[in-house]
Amino acid sequence: MESIVDAAAHVFAEDGFEAATMESIAERAKTSIGSLYQFFPNKLAVFEALAGRSIERSRAAVDELLDDKGKSRSWRALIDDTIDRFASLREADPDFRAMLVNFQLYGVYAEADKALHRHTIERVAVMVRRYAPGLAAAQRRIVATLIVEIISALLLHAQREEPAFAKKLMEETKTLLYRYLSPYIDAPRPSGPA
Repeated sequence: MESIVDAAAHVFAEDGFEAATMESIAERAKTSIGSLYQFFPNKLAVFEALAGRSIERSRAAVDELLDDKGKSRSWRALIDDTIDRFASLREADPDFRAMLVNFQLYGVYAEADKALHRHTIERVAVMVRRYAPGLAAAQRRIVATLIVEIISALLLHAQREEPAFAKKLMEETKTLLYRYLSPYIDAPRPSGPA
């Protein structure tokens, strides 16, 4: 089944959903059309499977990056690691490329994507609290939302650019976030009562 979804990702990315056929997916997977239909009733079901797999990979990457093992990392290192990891994941993930090329099918996986987005914002808010403990909860949520939206938007945009320019965009995204977060994180901590 995984090899079928792998093959479908390439077919959908290269040919587009409308032009892709179950036959071309079976041929790319080096399997029979009957085997393909044994797992998937139609090409939309195959697309749903690859979108779900891509979203799960993203969620696992978020959880790995934002776990407690990174407590000793500076906030700038965390930003660098996060952007670099997601940029490389997006470059290497044919599922994501297939989703991007066929963005007209967003409705197929919209709920799962929105759930991932909410989960990511919650995880980032925990990290913001770690690095800026004096920030009020409502402000932490706003800051976390902006971090996630900025990274998401620029990763999506970078996929449409030439690799060299995309890399520069990601480096500038780091600079943008350093400057945005610095007043919150590098601000002097209030001292206790005199």
